Amino acid sequence: MYDPKEISKLSENLSLRLSPERKHGSEIDSCPRCCRCPCKCCCSCHSCPCTCFLHSPSKDRCSSLFGNKSALDSLKNKYYGKNSDLVNNMNFGNVQTQNKMQNSFLENYNVIEKRQFNEFLEKLMSVESEIERVKIDLSLNPDFNCEDTFRIFELDERGFLDKDDLKYGLNLLNVYPTDYELRLLKKRFDLEKQGFISYADFFDMLVPFEKENRTKVEERLPQSCCSCRSIDSLSFITISSLKNLFYLIINAESQINNMRKNLGNLRIKLRDIFGLIDNMKKGYFNINELYLYLKKEGILFNDKDVDLLFIRLDKNRNGKIDYREVEDELQTLY
Repeated sequence: MYDPKEISKLSENLSLRLSPERKHGSEIDSCPRCCRCPCKCCCSCHSCPCTCFLHSPSKDRCSSLFGNKSALDSLKNKYYGKNSDLVNNMNFGNVQTQNKMQNSFLENYNVIEKRQFNEFLEKLMSVESEIERVKIDLSLNPDFNCEDTFRIFELDERGFLDKDDLKYGLNLLNVYPTDYELRLLKKRFDLEKQGFISYADFFDMLVPFEKENRTKVEERLPQSCCSCRSIDSLSFITISSLKNLFYLIINAESQINNMRKNLGNLRIKLRDIFGLIDNMKKGYFNINELYLYLKKEGILFNDKDVDLLFIRLDKNRNGKIDYREVEDELQTLY
């Protein structure tokens, strides 16, 4: 878990770095990396007015891109198409035209990355909603309880599951994941980044968040006293339901990770988009702010979908989603 003081410090830092009022000095007239940029330090933060294409606070991407005709050809074909009138009528010798083209590229680039980020949020909501439905169906089986299921995976009574435990238990359920899929499961459910899945993580993996059914599962007592007989205590229907749930989770996480790769290829400016949700620049946003952002962007949802999306993003379960948690969700696993 994060220390509250660290969270407070993080919020202060983020508020500063996202602040649109942040000023730059004027000791020099132009960016050392770009001949046309009026900014002193265009690669230092996103609040900078610099219009350099693909500038970033963490990587030196600021360059005279628009002086490189081959690089521009590649970009214009990607975003406008080879037959676009705008592309065909480019005047590379006119600085004013180049600046106009640069602004046009940036505008379209930002629209593209924002749209892909919104599609990513929609996918997360869809996935979590479908998984929750299957979890509810599983919880209705009277013989299902989380302790017996956990013992199928846990053979040495350590109280947690590593990658080998996950593989062993899934194989008993006739699910045969690859090493890549096992790592996806760990990334998704090892919320505290300890290198293993605790019982609490495992409980969240299998039990619905819907209060009534969650309470029913919590109150059920285990039917076995040791791991060797745990699977025998579960009915064929429950084992089939568990198998379907794990298949669903694995396939969903694979699809989500592919979407992360696309966002990574786009080099998404996450802090800019985070600032659209955290419009008060606190360094975090709550469920109401997430609700308002989704509504403003015209993303279809119901209250339950937003709740499930928020639970997924709120890794430390403190009722707030900070930048690190969103960044972690977007971290691609190769």
